[in-house]
Amino acid sequence: MNDAGFFQGFILSVLTSVISENFVFARAFGITPMIAAAKNNRTLPGVCLGVSYFTLTASAAMWAVSQLFSAEGGRQFLVALYAFIVGGIYLMTLLCIFLFARSKFSKIKKYVHISAFNSAVMGTIFLSASGCSSLGEYLLFGLTAGAGFTAASYMLSGVYQKLYSKDVPRAFRGFPAVMIFSGIMAMAVFGIAGHAPSFI
Repeated sequence: MNDAGFFQGFILSVLTSVISENFVFARAFGITPMIAAAKNNRTLPGVCLGVSYFTLTASAAMWAVSQLFSAEGGRQFLVALYAFIVGGIYLMTLLCIFLFARSKFSKIKKYVHISAFNSAVMGTIFLSASGCSSLGEYLLFGLTAGAGFTAASYMLSGVYQKLYSKDVPRAFRGFPAVMIFSGIMAMAVFGIAGHAPSFI
């Protein structure tokens, strides 16, 4: 295989992983913040960036903590640490913004609030702790989790207004239509990938 073919195959594999393994489509993690982000194109980039930041930093923190509890007997304490990890990153992030970007603090903090405590970030910590071993694997997992959330949010944002329009029957308008759309997208993506999402 030539270099161009290898590069194209690599990019295709990354894109497939980002879309088919993201938490929104695979396990329905992060549905609520995704819907909130998709309805406003002005705030969508900030929310997606915030979620990606937290999935990446939380994965890195999870790797550090897992080194302290590498022994089999210490694994039972990891679950109790998930919320503390996210909470610590949340507080440190707000403190850094306040100290180094005080003029933008009031604008940025809303993205920090929305992004920090949601099931997409918590799912990243749980699944990375279950399936990753090296720092590189943790970081790649966190990065692709954030990218997957971003991809799902932008897919929904393109049809958000139509799902809430009067053209949709009242019984399905809004959240039910969003869930149906997400399910159809999940089946389409996983049909291409060759397996079904775990929540189906």
